[in-house]
Amino acid sequence: MKIRCANCSAQIDLERDDAFFVCPYCASSLYLDRAHTFKSLLLPPAITETGARDQLAHELATREIPPAPVKGVQKILLPYWGVRGEALQETIPAYSPEYTALQSFRLPAAGAVFYQDGLAAGFEPVPCSERSSARWEERPDVSSFALYRVPFYKITYGSGAVPYTAWIDGVGGRTFADVTPPSASTAITSRFLKLVVALFLVFVAEAALVPGFGLSLLAVALTAAAAFPLVRRYAAGGGP
Repeated sequence: MKIRCANCSAQIDLERDDAFFVCPYCASSLYLDRAHTFKSLLLPPAITETGARDQLAHELATREIPPAPVKGVQKILLPYWGVRGEALQETIPAYSPEYTALQSFRLPAAGAVFYQDGLAAGFEPVPCSERSSARWEERPDVSSFALYRVPFYKITYGSGAVPYTAWIDGVGGRTFADVTPPSASTAITSRFLKLVVALFLVFVAEAALVPGFGLSLLAVALTAAAAFPLVRRYAAGGGP
C-alpha cells in the first residue's frame, strides 16, 4: 500500500496498517486515517500536576466555592483536529464520546511540535474515533487540518459521595467544568432561607396555640430573641 506524506509529499510504502507512524524521508510524525496521512502534532505539557491542583484551587476560590479534597488525578492526551481554511479555524474533538465540559476548548495558535514518544511522558493517549477525518476531508472550505494531541489533567474532587470533575488544560492551565459545587454564598443563602421559613412556621404555630393576643405576641418576641444569634451565625456563613 502506497500513501503520501502529509508533510513532505513523499510516497511511502506502508507495510503495516498502523494508525501512527513516522515518515522515513522527513521524520514527521503522521496519523493514518482512511488511506490518507495527516500531521500528528503534540502540544507539549507546560503545567505540572502540582500546578494543575493549584489551578483548580484558585478556580474554586475565584468562584467562592469552599476548598474540596482531591480524590484522584488522571493525565490524559486528548486528540483534536485543527481545521484551517481561508476564513475558518476550528477545533474539533477526534475522540468519542465527547466531554461536554470541554466544548469551549480551542487549540492555541502556536506551540505545537511533531509528536514523539517521551515528549508527554506519563500522559495516557486517548484513541481517535474511527474514521474521525471523514466529515472534514471533502469540505471545500478546508485547506488543511492536522491531528493534535493535547495534555489534560482530569481531576476528581469533592467531599460528598458523588465526586465532581474538572479538566485542567496542561498547556495553558485553563479550567473546564460543567458542574461544580455550590458557592459559599449560594449555600449560605439556601440555609438562611430554610431557617427563615422554619421560624415563620414557629411564629404561626405560636400565634395559633398561645391564647390571647398579648401572650402570643410575647411568645413570638421571645422566640425571635432566642433565634437571633442563630440567624447571625447563618448570615455570617456558619452553621447552627
